[in-house]
Amino acid sequence: MNEALLSSKNLNWCTPPEFFDELDQEFHFNLDPAATDKCAKCAKYFTPETDGLKADWGGSRVFCNPPYGRNIGEWVKKGYEESQKPGTVVVMLIPARTDTSYYHDYIFGGKADEVRFLRGRLYFTDEEGDPKGRAPFPSAVIIWRSKDMAQSLRDMVLDLIKGKPMTANEIAATLSDRGHQVNRSDVGPILTKAQAAGKIKNAGKRACSVTGRSAIAWTAVEGV
Repeated sequence: MNEALLSSKNLNWCTPPEFFDELDQEFHFNLDPAATDKCAKCAKYFTPETDGLKADWGGSRVFCNPPYGRNIGEWVKKGYEESQKPGTVVVMLIPARTDTSYYHDYIFGGKADEVRFLRGRLYFTDEEGDPKGRAPFPSAVIIWRSKDMAQSLRDMVLDLIKGKPMTANEIAATLSDRGHQVNRSDVGPILTKAQAAGKIKNAGKRACSVTGRSAIAWTAVEGV
């Protein structure tokens, strides 16, 4: 196991840029509270010297890849507590250690809005963006939203098809993978109403990746 990766003294294990970019397209981050001057992901960021654990995250769209040392639980607690402030979304990349107290105290039991377990292992980089090796543990993306920022099912469906055309079953499967209790019958009426309102359009038929059968793929209408 790479002990350096787990050290709270080492912040040089940076988020892979392509992984961050994919999340950023969805959340539009404006604060990185666990950064260094070289690996900061947002224009506004905190370093060990300015101490993101003591700073105010309220009203921000936060991406946080905290140091994976013994105080990681403090970062998870901070993410949850800051997400209670109005206008705040916190997205945190952490190891998928579901037996830990911080998962049970601040993530499970409905405290987090979403828990996305990642397939495989991430390859972290150093501050220059060079690969540093595969993580010795699986990872998860934890998402907390303040009450005023909580997404409705309709918003989540429409956000998904902004990025790429999807069938109703693919939408339902993606949201289910993110921890939502959603099935095809929940998604269908949303798509019907959104099409009638001119917010989405039929992108043609193709084989659905979930069912293997031909189905309509839907995509968002640009500028709406």
